[in-house]
Amino acid sequence: MRKLITGFTEARTMKKKASKPSVEDFTREFSKWEPNYKALRQEAFHTIEKRLKKSGIKIHSIPSRVKDLDSFLGKIKRKQYENPFKQMQDFVGLRIICLFLSDISKIGKIIRESFEVIESEDKIDGGDTSSFGYMSVHHIVQFGDHVKGDRYDDIKGIPFEIQVRTIAMDSWANVSHYLEYKSEQDIPDELKRDFNALSGMFYVADKHFQLFFEQRLKKQEEIAEIFEKGNKGDISIQPINLDTITVYLREKFPDREHGNIKTVSQLVIDLILAGYKTIGEVDKSVNNGWDAFLDSERFSNIVDESKSTVERFADTGAMFVILSIVDDNFLRVAIKNGTSDSTEQEKLFKEYKEDNKPHEHLIKR
Repeated sequence: MRKLITGFTEARTMKKKASKPSVEDFTREFSKWEPNYKALRQEAFHTIEKRLKKSGIKIHSIPSRVKDLDSFLGKIKRKQYENPFKQMQDFVGLRIICLFLSDISKIGKIIRESFEVIESEDKIDGGDTSSFGYMSVHHIVQFGDHVKGDRYDDIKGIPFEIQVRTIAMDSWANVSHYLEYKSEQDIPDELKRDFNALSGMFYVADKHFQLFFEQRLKKQEEIAEIFEKGNKGDISIQPINLDTITVYLREKFPDREHGNIKTVSQLVIDLILAGYKTIGEVDKSVNNGWDAFLDSERFSNIVDESKSTVERFADTGAMFVILSIVDDNFLRVAIKNGTSDSTEQEKLFKEYKEDNKPHEHLIKR
């Protein structure tokens, strides 16, 4: 890539000074490079998406684009570029939209580990403190010599841009872009106060989302500490919510796969609608139905001889089945909400209530 850009530059330099590259020259050169830019966009997106998933950082979205011809020619005219293929560093752009302010620095670390960083600009902490403005962190990066493989041959050394911002920052940028105010001087005097107040609301929202996130993490740590200490009195009085049930599931079923957050949330809803108020109440029902549940799970694997491995419920699945066996009110709620199989679970419940026999039939997972 560097050789081709250099060659293009030298070829233009050899011409007479009066003979500047024409729009047609730029268009032809852009068309030649466009497939490389598209390949770069795809590879860059795949690389950063994979690394972010591995990190566990929750991301709202990662929009990406290749600059189109009209935008390219418009920028040449606006910036008066003579060698745009060397001067422009945003032919390819990615934008990582995260949830919290604290994620921005973590994502920056991942970017530095994944690409060769040419330069970075912090428009958040290094920007104008009097206005929320156009806030994000910009990184100009490239695939360096550390990457190997044929698929990198045509994209190594091509600079591209990665912007990192929160949802609030992105929302404000989109609204202000729609209003077409590029700077504070563009805003009519009678609208400046409201405009700045609105900007401040987005800023406060970002700060409070971060504060709420940190407080929730602290609360989760406190709940986990209560469970680790093992004081049954302190554990039993904990109210039912997403955080307490999440910790309870991990402590009660340490050797089972953990359900996803959506399933845990549905479990919390069903528990509350069924009248449960504390972890102690839930734990009592789980203990009452534990043996019956194990019999059912064990027998389901014995009956189905086609299974190559023993199937086990995840922690959330175990909870739904256990509570459906021992608590008719929870069973009705779960059936109404579509989180429990009515025929199978009603049969289990009837058997449990009659004589607590082993349940010799399959349970829907």
